Amino acid sequence: MEEVRPASARAGQSAAQGPAVLIDLDSVLLSVRQGRRGVELGVQPDLAEALARLAEVAPRIAVLVEPPPDEPRHGLETEKRLDTVRDALGEAADNLLIVTCPHGENGSCDCAPPNVGLVEVALEKHDLPRRGGWYIGGDQESITAARAAGLHTIRIGPALEDHLSAVHRPDYEARDLLDAANHILLASLS
Repeated sequence: MEEVRPASARAGQSAAQGPAVLIDLDSVLLSVRQGRRGVELGVQPDLAEALARLAEVAPRIAVLVEPPPDEPRHGLETEKRLDTVRDALGEAADNLLIVTCPHGENGSCDCAPPNVGLVEVALEKHDLPRRGGWYIGGDQESITAARAAGLHTIRIGPALEDHLSAVHRPDYEARDLLDAANHILLASLS
C-alpha cells in the first residue's frame, strides 16, 4: 500500500497542526448483517480510500470503540470487531488510534453516547486538539455527544428529519465515509 503523508507535512508544516478526526467503529467503519450462520461482520465500501483521504488532512485519526451490548451476540465482541477492520486495512490499520472504554465492557460508566465520556477519553488520552476537530458517527446520540464535546459533527446515513433540534442535527450529513472525508478536506482548505 502506498504511504500517504498528510497534506500539512507535504507543505512543510507540522503534521500536528491538522485537525483531529474521531470515527465511530460500529456505525461508520463496520457493516453488520445477519447471515445464514449468524452475524457477519464486514467493513464499509471504500474504507481504505476514505481513510487515506482523511490522512491527507488529519494527522491523527481515532476510532472510538463502544462496548458491545450487555449480552453481545456471537461475532460482535470488541476484539472480533477490531480484527475485522485490521484484516480489511492491513498495515494501514496501524495508523489508527484505537480508543476503548477504560472502565471495561460492563456499561456502568458515562462512555456510551449520548454521554461524552468516550469522546473525552480519546481527546485526553491521545492529546488530540478539540479546536477544529471532527467526529464522524452514524446515530443521533453520538452526534449529540460529539457536539457537547465541542467537535464539528458529520453523520453518515440517510438525511435526518427537519424537526430535530440543532443539538441533534450534525454539521454535515454524508452518504458514506468518503463523502465525509471529502467534506473535511474541503473545510480544511477554506
